[in-house]
Amino acid sequence: MLFAVGTARKRQPIRRERADRLTLVNRWHYFVLDQPVLVDAGEIVWVEDGYLLVQRTTGVVDAYPGFVNR
Repeated sequence: MLFAVGTARKRQPIRRERADRLTLVNRWHYFVLDQPVLVDAGEIVWVEDGYLLVQRTTGVVDAYPGFVNR
């Protein structure tokens, strides 16, 4: 199999999910957090660039570090 020089790997699509209840999260799919995060009902959660991002109901986006464990 040949690859062209300078081609970038295709990024996985960002999958956002809305929490349906108050949850203490320490793992999100394959993403493992450095510390647990409290996510309230109605808040939106997704993983991007090594962080779990949580859009709070106030509109503020919080970022929590972690790593992908596959």
